[in-house]
Parts: sequence; structure tokens; C-alpha cells
Amino acid sequence: MTVPRQCRDVPANGSENGFALLVMFAIVGTASLGIVLAVGLLAPIADADARSEQHVATAEAAARDQFRASGAFGATMDDLVNASHGRVGGPWRVDPWGSGQDLDYGFVGSSLRLRARGADRTLGTADDVTATISAEDLVRARQRARLRLIRAVLTRSSYRWAATMTNPEEAQMRQAMRDYAIARRAWLTADAPTRATLTNTMTTAAATVSSLASAHGCTPLPLAVTGAGGLMQGLGMADGRAIDGLGAALLPDATLGVIARGADGTGGTDDDM
Repeated sequence: MTVPRQCRDVPANGSENGFALLVMFAIVGTASLGIVLAVGLLAPIADADARSEQHVATAEAAARDQFRASGAFGATMDDLVNASHGRVGGPWRVDPWGSGQDLDYGFVGSSLRLRARGADRTLGTADDVTATISAEDLVRARQRARLRLIRAVLTRSSYRWAATMTNPEEAQMRQAMRDYAIARRAWLTADAPTRATLTNTMTTAAATVSSLASAHGCTPLPLAVTGAGGLMQGLGMADGRAIDGLGAALLPDATLGVIARGADGTGGTDDDM
């Protein structure tokens, strides 16, 4: 009896299909292994990158708190850690890519710069995680509340107010002092054309203040801010309030009564407030 051809071919085809199936399993297995290895390698990289962002952000928050409390950044990372008083826990000072080293802690001008290395483990390259905290911004925030209080009292004192003033004149005096203070604050970050406009604003505001004070016989401002006969005594305020955000004494100003040094700590410069 002759066996049909299709019956004789079954074993051969079955072997080929089985072999093909094994090859497919091998390919899939190899691909899966590659995926597992890739995930295993990428996971630590992603984790270190995330921790770098987190550590820098935590250190930045601690530095801002330190400045708001004391008016200065610490000189070193140790100073920052000590000033945090345990409010931020964990190894946030450590650079995840730094092999146990701290985050880079340094200064650019008066600003604090915090850096973590990226995956290349080298500072100063494109993959660094960096935060720069401007001392000037923080100083100005500290200054503003102190200056506003003194100037608010000043506008209601005999130095800037008289019973002969009309309501519109009182409002004009307050507005002129406000315009002058705002223009002075804006000066630091302004470009040249804007500074010219701000100068005009300050000149006009100062002339308005002087004119109103003279027309109504307001008391001339004392030459000194503190001490006997000083402005603070004339306003009925303690001399201890005449301290700026850096802990330095406020300076006299012919229009605003007092001004504060900026982040450079020096009076008579562009960043005074």
C-alpha cells in the first residue's frame, strides 16, 4: 500500500515548525533579557537624577530660610546644615553623583550657588543640577517691611504733614513718596533707557515732596536717623527699628527719611532702597 505524500511530509514539517518555535523563543528570551538589563541600568540613573534635584531643592529652601532669619548665607555647607536645626532631615547635603561628596556650595558675587553633578560625575558640565539664590532679592524682601513702617509713620508726622494741607495735598504727598520709593527699588534691575525714565520719576517725586513740605512749613528732617534729636526720636520710634535687613543702621534720605543699603552692604550705591 502506498502512503499518501501529505502523510509522509507531516513529521518533517512538524520538526521544522518545532525548530522555528524554539528559535522564536530564543529571540524573545534574548530581547527580554536585554530589556531587563536596560531597565536595571537606567533605574539607578533615573533615581540619582531625581535625588539630585531633590537634594538641591532642599538645600536651596534651607539657604533661603537661613538668610531670612539672619540676613546672610553661611560661609560653608556645614554652616547651612547647622542653621537648619534639623528641620530638613536625611542626606540632602550629599551629591548623589559625587561619590559621597557634598553638593557644591559656593558664591557668584553676592549670590549663593548650589550644584549637583550629573551622570558624568563632573561639575561645570551641561547635566549639572544648579540653583542660584540671589542675595539681593532676599535682602530687598527683608528691607521692604522695615522701611514701609517707618515711612508710613513719617507721612503722618510733622515732617511730611501739616494741618493746613488739603486732603488732595495729603494724598499727593503720600503718592510722591511712594513713587520715589518704587522707582528707587526698580533701579537696580533696570536697563539704561528704563533708568532714565526712573530718574525722571524720582526727580519729579522729590520736587513734589519738597514743594509741599516747604509750602506748609513742615519740620525739616533731622540730619541723623538715631540718637538724641534724630529722626527716629522725632517719629516716636525706638532707635532699634532703624536697622536694615543686613543688620546695619539705616541711612538718612532727604525725600524718604531713611534708606537701606542693598546686598553690597554699602550706602550710596545703585542697590540702596
